Amino acid sequence: MRIAIIVLGILLIGAGAVIGFGKLSYPDQKEEVKVGAFSATLTQERPIPAWLGAVTALTGVAIALLGTKYRK
Repeated sequence: MRIAIIVLGILLIGAGAVIGFGKLSYPDQKEEVKVGAFSATLTQERPIPAWLGAVTALTGVAIALLGTKYRK
């Protein structure tokens, strides 16, 4: 169990780093024009905010440190 907690923390640190450097994004669709049955949509790739990456990385550090303190 202790190793699983530490690995989870390390994975969260890695995910936070990837998010922080702006490598992940999500699609955002907006309906621009709608005339009768015709509609045109615009899809943009928006980056995940860097602050969310920092929060994820800090959470990973906390979980990894708690994993080292875990005693069965």
